[in-house]
Amino acid sequence: MSGICAFFGHRDTVITTRLEEQITEVVRGLIARGIDEFWCCEQGTFDWVTRNIIFELKKEYRFIKVCCVCAYNPAKYPQIRQESLASMFDELIYTAEIADGLPRFAIVRRNRYIAKNANIVVCYITQQKSGAFRAVQCAETAGAEIINIAKMTI
Repeated sequence: MSGICAFFGHRDTVITTRLEEQITEVVRGLIARGIDEFWCCEQGTFDWVTRNIIFELKKEYRFIKVCCVCAYNPAKYPQIRQESLASMFDELIYTAEIADGLPRFAIVRRNRYIAKNANIVVCYITQQKSGAFRAVQCAETAGAEIINIAKMTI
């Protein structure tokens, strides 16, 4: 089974060694199940930690594809940022569906795009009044498997 795994979490998630270990364990399990494409974002703490874990795992599992789903047009980023992203990720994803609308809602549109296209969502959701929570609800409605690491944390 090939498929897409995406990540959603609160931008201010407190990162612990245990949380990093749990994410790594879950992602290894997904790779063993055949998931071979991982969609990361670039806005918050949870995004940062999941992205770094995936980069580390790619050294071991060279066949996995790591994509950055951008909320804003990467072609408009400063050249050095464009080059940095292009060197880190296998692909930058920025679609008309994400671009179409007011810039202040770009992250919401990006999250909706991810939620509608991911097969599996690994998340860290502890608050119901958040964009991450709404994105996970959208993914669940679209039929994605949801793995909430917050429910695993002791």
